[in-house]
Amino acid sequence: MSDMRETSFSVTGKVTRDEYTEAARAAGLLRRGRAVAALGTVFLGAASVSPSPDGLTVHPVSLGMAVAYGLVVLLVLPRLAVALGFRSGRAAEQKRAVVDGTGIEVFRGGESQRIVWDEVRWYHETPRLHVFVGRSRRRTCLVVLPKRLFTTPGESDLLAALGRSRAGDGS
Repeated sequence: MSDMRETSFSVTGKVTRDEYTEAARAAGLLRRGRAVAALGTVFLGAASVSPSPDGLTVHPVSLGMAVAYGLVVLLVLPRLAVALGFRSGRAAEQKRAVVDGTGIEVFRGGESQRIVWDEVRWYHETPRLHVFVGRSRRRTCLVVLPKRLFTTPGESDLLAALGRSRAGDGS
């Protein structure tokens, strides 16, 4: 274990939109928002029904608004959030990520951002990606490292072991 923490390696490349979307799903970044949106849709739908002397009366306008709200909040907003995250993080730009015993540092042009292992809350692995989720300076950080960027044999497996030991399993 001690030699694993002393290991340092770097990968260079770009993250595709498809990979970023997969990382957001794996990290569950939209899960809580979808639950709140579903609850809101149910409450709005229930508010469109009222008791009457003949039983229940359905108010079509408010029911239509509940359906429209549900469609927008459950289908459109998550996609928009992922697209904005992809653009704001400039995920499609060439980056270099250095992983070592102290954390992960991502270099983009003249900028760099470091997230230390204590700030990394979850590690997720998919068949194509290593995904780290953490908090740095009150911001949620999503670090996506595609496995296709690892050229040295065993390096991807070493990162998975390091991620599980330092950040824990996100599931």
